[in-house]
Amino acid sequence: MAEHGPETTAYRSLPVAEPAASPRKRRHAVTAGIVAAYLVAAAVLGSMPGLVAMPSWLALHLLALGAATTAVFVYTRHFAQALLHARPGPERAASARLVALNLGVAAVLAGVPARLPWLVAAGASAVVLAVLGHVAALVRMASAAVLAGRLRIAVRYYIAAGAALAVGGTLGGLLGTGAIASAAWEPAVRLAHAHLNLLGWLGLAVLGTQFMLWPAVLRTRMAEDAPRAARAALVPVTAGLAVAAAALLAGPWWPPLHWVAAAGMALYTAGVVRALLPAVTEMRAKAPRQAAPMALLLGHGWLLVALVADVAALASGPGPADRLLAHLLVPVLALGVVAQILTGALTFLIPVTLGGGPVGNRRLASVLSWAWQARAGLGNLGVLLLAVPSGAALRVPAWALVVLGFGSFPVLVVVALVLSRRPAREPGDRWRLAGYEALAVGCVAVVVVALGLVAAGWPGRGERPASGPAATAASGVPVAVTLDEFSVTPSVIVVRPGTDLVLAVRNTGRLSHDLRLDGGRGTHGLAPGEEQTVDLGAVEHDEQAWCTVPGHHEAGMTLTIRTADSAPGPVRSPAPEPARQPFDAALAPAPGGTEHTVTLRVEQRTEEVAPGVRQEVWTYNGTVPGPVLHGRVGDTFTVHLVNGGTMEHSLDFHASQVDPGTVMRPVPPGGELVYRFRAEYAGIWLYHCGTEPMIEHVAMGMYGAVVIDPPTSDSAGASIASEVFVQSEFYLGDGGGVPQRSRLLSSNPDLVVFNGYAGQYRTAPIHVPAGKRVRLWVLDAGPNVPAAFHVVGTQFDTVYKEGAYLVTPGAGAAQELDLQPGEGGFVELTFPQPGTYPFLTHRLADAERGAMGTIIADPAP
Repeated sequence: MAEHGPETTAYRSLPVAEPAASPRKRRHAVTAGIVAAYLVAAAVLGSMPGLVAMPSWLALHLLALGAATTAVFVYTRHFAQALLHARPGPERAASARLVALNLGVAAVLAGVPARLPWLVAAGASAVVLAVLGHVAALVRMASAAVLAGRLRIAVRYYIAAGAALAVGGTLGGLLGTGAIASAAWEPAVRLAHAHLNLLGWLGLAVLGTQFMLWPAVLRTRMAEDAPRAARAALVPVTAGLAVAAAALLAGPWWPPLHWVAAAGMALYTAGVVRALLPAVTEMRAKAPRQAAPMALLLGHGWLLVALVADVAALASGPGPADRLLAHLLVPVLALGVVAQILTGALTFLIPVTLGGGPVGNRRLASVLSWAWQARAGLGNLGVLLLAVPSGAALRVPAWALVVLGFGSFPVLVVVALVLSRRPAREPGDRWRLAGYEALAVGCVAVVVVALGLVAAGWPGRGERPASGPAATAASGVPVAVTLDEFSVTPSVIVVRPGTDLVLAVRNTGRLSHDLRLDGGRGTHGLAPGEEQTVDLGAVEHDEQAWCTVPGHHEAGMTLTIRTADSAPGPVRSPAPEPARQPFDAALAPAPGGTEHTVTLRVEQRTEEVAPGVRQEVWTYNGTVPGPVLHGRVGDTFTVHLVNGGTMEHSLDFHASQVDPGTVMRPVPPGGELVYRFRAEYAGIWLYHCGTEPMIEHVAMGMYGAVVIDPPTSDSAGASIASEVFVQSEFYLGDGGGVPQRSRLLSSNPDLVVFNGYAGQYRTAPIHVPAGKRVRLWVLDAGPNVPAAFHVVGTQFDTVYKEGAYLVTPGAGAAQELDLQPGEGGFVELTFPQPGTYPFLTHRLADAERGAMGTIIADPAP
């Protein structure tokens, strides 16, 4: 008799639909509605990325943390009651846990994009506590069961799944709050989090359920060895996952542990294969020819593919595993496995729990199975295109296929929920069902059209993308790119075909990030605050780069590189504008007398700041930097400031000792100010605009130098040829306008220059006599970047910095003069023989941004 009981015909052991007033039926209806809402939101955000911040991250977590977790949370209890032949527990407690779970999910989904660590921590805690309460209920149910069936072992899978989420969810909360910012620990925690949540919480729950669900959806008898396979597979999958997670977390202490992690996942994979063997037997008895079994079959197929790839990557090391997870997370694990298995399970379970009888079951099943062959084919083709290396051009068509294949299902669930509340009258339902099916097709069509518009660039390729306006690139001139949670700024760079694209990438976030092209070129992993300049070579066609940290690409960390023959904004030309004269670096002799009167007129204008790059600048007397004032110790300077600009400006002379409130006050447009001071000490002193926000006024060009000769210049130093170099930065604004304040605060400039123009002394070298001493004054005007001044092929026998000699003749030599913003000094050297001597800042990323030039030592006449 046992052979024909409910345990061997597993589909009959599933609880059937209950009367309309049943609390359990209402709970299943609510569950289906919640899952459908999560799926609809995930589909919309995944296909229309401009709606919110971090759309891809939200779509991923709406699917896995929202829809799949809710389904597992409810249906594992449902199956546990069936397998244990247990009395239903209190519905009120179960409903309270479901509410707590979804409140926690909502808090996490809102807190991470909004960067509210307290909300993320509260949400993650609520999710973990709700699942622990769920596990406790399962344990009590199993302990009280007296007449449990042969598949009661499946409940242990559910308990193990809950334990995995307790740990994985805690790790996710730590990641979401930014508590783990170490470049070594963050990838390890991220990998453990993904394995425990996807392969533990979801994977173990799916694996335990398939022993009874698979024969049920096939409408065949459960294989005789299914209970034995369930018992045999439990230890390998749970132990393997635990070993892998522990090894991943301990990996930063001892890197060879990646082999232990690979062994753990190999054991897990072997357990999965053992668990699926009864399904093969059942499939031989009755092949899958309907929507639900085919979706489950394809989902488990993608799972095996992902597991094999994961084992191979872990064996190669944590770096390859991290990159593989980034590549497979959304297309294979989220879409191919989670979404597809969830679709197959709900296609069977919703009619069973809500159909209200055979007629109602068939009606709901026909809705959920509508055009399933086409949907399965298109969806899995899209997953395949997303999983294999295929350029950025194929991503939008691939996503369109995914939406066509899987995007209609949540709409069909809504239709099924509406129909479940109406009496089942088969003869009259045909036209109504056709209308609902048309609604589903229409919804999917809208999403596909939206994808097409996004692919075409609507509403405009340069019109306020999620991470700011499009930037334009000059060939060889670094473009400043910042990485944050979870955005790339700028998100679009427009270049002319053939442009040598150089990116100066800085991580301003709390987590580790990188930026790589589809082909693999790009930065290494950047810790918070770290910066790297990378040359991507000549760009001939549209490309895309993204952060390869798992989940970050899906969270929206993408950089689009577009080519355009008439790219707006800065475009590299081979030389400066013909009419432009280089800033004269030669220090003119100090005027006679001890009283010096100077007029500084504020002018706002647009100037070329690099070859082909024009930028609005705010100047003193029309130049960047402003005029160099030259005098001696004890001289008095009277400076007349005339504000010819359109906003308040001011002056702050570092060479002065005065009351700031008297002479450094803001001067309104059209106003004037007299600033008088006595030079008490030698050196090169900065002057700049001190009006708030000071960083903006300095970055726009409002600075200059005051050179006060040291006393030795009256004798031996009087005949020394002197040059002045003022290092500063430019942060390019959209269309040559004023840059965004966030750009200035990022300390990641587009250009670093000497005397106001990138590389101007490479095309107009400075000439000095060979064999004679030369004094080079250097001032760092900032606003943010330090200087490391160096002349190739020489050494400095004299170094004077901030009021003191650091090196004097006969006491050694130095190789560079290091200065913080606002500091200055000079070096003296002799060019040993005629030749060409490059000079630069030895912060080489800044040299590549333009802080370099050439000195030619001419033969003696």
